[in-house]
Parts: sequence; structure tokens; C-alpha cells
Amino acid sequence: MALDELLMVAARRGTLTLRLYGWDPPCLSFGRNQTARGWYDPEEAGRRQIDVVRRPTGGRAVYHHREITYCVAAPVSLWGGLRHGYARINQALGRGLRSLGVPLDEALAPRSARGARPARAPRPLARACFRDPLPGEITSAGRKLIGSAQWRLDGALLQHGSILLHDDQAVVDDLMVEARRPGVWGAAAHTPSTGACSLHELLGEFPSEQAVIAALRRGFEEEIDLASEPDEWTSRELREAQRLVARYEDPEWTWRR
Repeated sequence: MALDELLMVAARRGTLTLRLYGWDPPCLSFGRNQTARGWYDPEEAGRRQIDVVRRPTGGRAVYHHREITYCVAAPVSLWGGLRHGYARINQALGRGLRSLGVPLDEALAPRSARGARPARAPRPLARACFRDPLPGEITSAGRKLIGSAQWRLDGALLQHGSILLHDDQAVVDDLMVEARRPGVWGAAAHTPSTGACSLHELLGEFPSEQAVIAALRRGFEEEIDLASEPDEWTSRELREAQRLVARYEDPEWTWRR
């Protein structure tokens, strides 16, 4: 998370960066303003050897295991408003996934009637990210394949998303303090997340991470019409990121609300 936040520094200088990675060990991440304290059990996560972190971006709880996380950092001026930037990133993701034969729904951007106010995402409560799709998210047959969230600060945007290779999101429910809590779930917390789908399910096989990453990179190159170049962290960047690590390791940040 510290490295992703650091990419916003380069974004303010005009650089667009796509980062794709996995998590080891598995991790439960909370959105920047999501309610987590009192709803999720850190001791149970520890017993299962699952890390817990709070992202700099918004959204809701995601379990990172057998998935690929994407991170896009870009100047805000590149795409303008939040909804337009969100849609452009989703178009690039969708283009890459379709090249693998993944069947996706057509609408990748939230729409509203002429003169109507744009649809707003619900407040980031304890509810799991993949439990239901939100307007503009990438879906297949109405089920969420990628959960995404964005953060903007000082002329830069950072967007995170989780691309499910396999649907392990029921673990989010398992880490809830209570199996059922009125007013949040509306259903038993241990009911499998029927709102999610995975590449394994849609393709009929478990795709290699390398193939998915290559396809996503091509999707961004084609959608943005810009050739990507592999890059490495500099020693200076790693030192700068290390100063940010303390926040993401601090329980006061992780469990701040």
C-alpha cells in the first residue's frame, strides 16, 4: 500500500503507472473510510495467518488470495472527472480480459438519465466489496468480477481493484465478528457471496497469472494508445515508501473506524 501511494508522486509529475501484483500471505483489506472496528475479528485473522490492512483508496472489504490486484496512478488531468477516469480504466481492463475470452457485460460505465444526478455509491459500511456489484463495475451476467475504488489528492488519482482468479470472498464473511448483524447483511453472513464471479468460473479453468497480467497490459496499451515499459523501483523510491509503511502497519490506521 505504501508503494502504491508513492506512485501518486510520479502521477503529479505527469506519469501514468499500471502496477499488477498478488499478496503473500493472504490479506484482508479495508477501504479508506470503511467501518471495520467491531465488525471484523483481528484475532481470527491472526489464527488463520491472514494479514489485515487499510487501503489508501475507498471501497469495502476484499480478501486478497488467488486474485490479481491492479493499481493505476495517473494525473487527474489525463481523464478529468472521477466517473470518466473510472470508466476509462474499466474499459482498458475489459479490453484485456475479453482478449482472453472472458464474457463481460457491455456496460462498463455508470449511466444516468438526461438531467438526472449521477448515481452515487453507497456509504462504505462493513459490507464486503464483492457481495453486490455497484454501478460501473466490471461484471459478467450481472455478477462482479472486479471490485474497484479510487482516491484523488493534489492532482493525482490512485485506483485499486481486485480481479478474482478464484472466488474466495466468503472468507470476508468468516472474519466478521458476528455471523448475522441486522441492518448490514440482510442475510446470513456465511452464505456464499453470490454477487461475485471469477476467471476460473468464466473460463472453465484456472488461468495463469502471467497470462492475465499480459492481457491486462495489452488492454491498457490499446485503450490508452500508449506503449508500456517495464520499470523497477529506485533505491530512492524504496526509501520514500518505507517512510509511508509505518502508517499502514499502525493498528490505529487499520482499525481507525
